Amino acid sequence: MNEVHGNLKLDDKSKLKNNGDSQIRKFYAGKVILLTGFTGFLGTIIFEKLLRTCTEIDKIYIMIREKKGLKVDERIKKYFENPIFNTLHNVNPHFMQKIVPFYGDLMESDLGISKENRRCLAENVNIIIHNASSVYFHAKPSDILRSNVIGTQKMLELGLECSRLEAFVYVSTAYSHSYNKQIEENFCPPPVDLKVIEDLIQADEKTPAGLSQKAIDDILGKWANLYTYSKASSEGLIEACSRKTSLPCVVYRPSIITFTNGEPIPAWVGNNNGPMQILTLGALGFMHVLPASKDFVIDLIPADLTANSLLAVIWDYVTHRQSNEPQVYNFASSDWNPCTYEILFKGLYKSCKVQPLMKMVWYPFVLLVGNYHAFQALHALFHVLPVILMNLIPGIRRKRPLAVKALSVLTKNYVTLFHWIVGNWTIKADKLKGVLNYMNAADLKEFPFDLKSVDWLRYTSSYTLPIRQILHDPLETIPAAKKKYQRLRVLHYTICGLLIFFTIFSLYRIGYIIFSY
Repeated sequence: MNEVHGNLKLDDKSKLKNNGDSQIRKFYAGKVILLTGFTGFLGTIIFEKLLRTCTEIDKIYIMIREKKGLKVDERIKKYFENPIFNTLHNVNPHFMQKIVPFYGDLMESDLGISKENRRCLAENVNIIIHNASSVYFHAKPSDILRSNVIGTQKMLELGLECSRLEAFVYVSTAYSHSYNKQIEENFCPPPVDLKVIEDLIQADEKTPAGLSQKAIDDILGKWANLYTYSKASSEGLIEACSRKTSLPCVVYRPSIITFTNGEPIPAWVGNNNGPMQILTLGALGFMHVLPASKDFVIDLIPADLTANSLLAVIWDYVTHRQSNEPQVYNFASSDWNPCTYEILFKGLYKSCKVQPLMKMVWYPFVLLVGNYHAFQALHALFHVLPVILMNLIPGIRRKRPLAVKALSVLTKNYVTLFHWIVGNWTIKADKLKGVLNYMNAADLKEFPFDLKSVDWLRYTSSYTLPIRQILHDPLETIPAAKKKYQRLRVLHYTICGLLIFFTIFSLYRIGYIIFSY
């Protein structure tokens, strides 16, 4: 008798694995997918990958809202002007036939979806990838909770209406329960239930100035911020709904998503959030000290590998699962192929040397300081003091203060990201490592996500390319930037040499005076 694993017998899986075609690509053939958050960084990579590789997909329904005065059609037109879609335009020029956009908003009652569109989704959708969320740590509490938690509840209600649904996939974060130093692939108790979330939203909206910071801190408890609090709450909704209704649910938890490793173009990034802001200030020569030890792990995952792993997770869950029990998959490098801060900044220095930024203000160097008090002293010395000195004369002349905005951004980022910089978590990703065992050669080629294959020093040595994209600094400026880099390097080491000489001379004079008596 053949042993049964999920929906396939083991000998059937072996036949599929030995097949020359990609099992994952075949799985998506004919599928109808609903994707939220497709205009975001990860959403864009998922969307592009599906359209470029899974060309036999039936339809992708994309939920989109109006933003910054742009109508839905205008947003879509502008969206596809991004160079990330250049390869897609070449290899699948008719991809627009696969896309069905419709208006929807997580902040609205019933998601703002029309009855006709809702009926169409309910009758056709096979897979829901709920990727949309508010990712701003400083968002108004009612906004982030309404978008991330209530919005997820509404998406679950939509999922329950879908008669052909094979998987409801919720994109969370590996740090949803970051009070644990080792993060496993399992569900944890949520902070509160849905009723408390609704009460918090009402309290924040009824207060003219919103909830105070003290009230927010009391609400958060052991959660780092409202973003992780909202994600943990949503995971609780997913688990409860799945166990109660047998809705096939997956929670996918990525760690820190950074620029693409190779496809569709190398070193593309979709935003300047999280560590990108810190690294941008470092590459510009404005930031020179970071509160981290060099052997601390920073859990990076390239965006293209992240999208591939998500699509492989869906295939694995639908194809191999033994029951409708909800599942958690982590995707993280700390327990797979860790990258340390030492490697990160070695790569950044190399990138700054080969492809420096034209907008540099000083020679790039960053000191990694594990002691918090030492960090505070060096922050004052390297960041606050230079800005004060730079603004002495402009201040007297009543001109606009120089570099104050950059200092404000840096200090704000230190406060916001300090918890994440020094966290040094270990995030288990055993389920995704196991998925690799089911993949054949074509799968591994078309949907690569094995983090063991990433050379972190080579990868981080490309960091100034996405930073140039963020700063709108074209590649044509590299020759001039190299000359500027050399001038700043000479100036930096000249000043360092003079300071060392002055320090030694001062110590000598002090010693001479003391011992001459």
